[in-house]
Amino acid sequence: MRRTILAAVLLLASSCKRSEDEAARARMFSPEQPVGELPQAKEKIDAARLADDPALARRVLHMRRAEIEQRLGPHKAQQRVQFAWFRGPGLPDGGSEVSLAEETTLVQAPGGDFSARLVNDHNQGFELLWVKGEVFVKSLYGSFHKRRTDRTDPGRIREQALSGLATFDRLAHGLKLRSAGETTSEGRRVARYTVTGFGARDGDVDKSDLPAVQYPENKVDPDTARRLELWEKEEPVRVSGTLVIDAQTAVPLGCDLRGHFKVAGNGEGPAAELDLHSVLVTSSVGKDPGLKTPQYEPETSVPHAVKDPLRFLGKTAAPAPAPPAPEEADDEEEEAAPQR
Repeated sequence: MRRTILAAVLLLASSCKRSEDEAARARMFSPEQPVGELPQAKEKIDAARLADDPALARRVLHMRRAEIEQRLGPHKAQQRVQFAWFRGPGLPDGGSEVSLAEETTLVQAPGGDFSARLVNDHNQGFELLWVKGEVFVKSLYGSFHKRRTDRTDPGRIREQALSGLATFDRLAHGLKLRSAGETTSEGRRVARYTVTGFGARDGDVDKSDLPAVQYPENKVDPDTARRLELWEKEEPVRVSGTLVIDAQTAVPLGCDLRGHFKVAGNGEGPAAELDLHSVLVTSSVGKDPGLKTPQYEPETSVPHAVKDPLRFLGKTAAPAPAPPAPEEADDEEEEAAPQR
């Protein structure tokens, strides 16, 4: 009787665990549900006070795309960024120079759907499409492929692809603004600003809820150290440009910013200098772009390619030869030896 009860309990426990695993697997691979409204998107912001309040200016210039989506609704944003790094132009060898120009186009649709396309002057780029909780990605000249939602972060890619305005403001340690009055753009009332300087929030540090980065053996490798120098030792030299802020939603609709920045040398080499030009244009506010699921190619299964490489390459292997039939045992050998 006890064995019967124990077997029933074990069977019930295994079935419960199996159902929990299936439910967890269904949640993990199901299409992602739309995120609810952000509390900060309901905050009322006076777009005419940015020149008098540096903290409010930072709040607007660093506004995330998720909040812009809920404040502005469907729209199209185009960003063009061009930069050039110079290191040691006065050296006998002429120093070094690295330059890049890229353009990003964001098409925001109702319900959180969007497409982001980035191209640069090195003939590189990608396109990402987020539609109905599914994500599709393709290279500049390739075909769309569907990606798993548990291995892709479309929102983060959208933020990074259109972070030119926030990055420029951070490099300038806070832009100093002067009001240029109000006007209209595509039928919307906007506030215009002129950039008069930098250092409005000198010493301002980005706050994050994430813990501090822990490096191996508490040491930073040389490549990471050079990248960190950009934020720790960078100094603005000159900035100029204009800003356009939507009067109703306080969303940055446009900018045309130019700046020159410098990273002092560490005594072992010359200083590095950066020329940066950032442009943002927003249009088609309130118009549904009608994004749809694209034609895409099925994703290749890597385990299948590893287990069966010939079939993965579209070839078939020659059939393996049949194993030889076992030889019949000799009756004479099976006979027992006669006893003495």
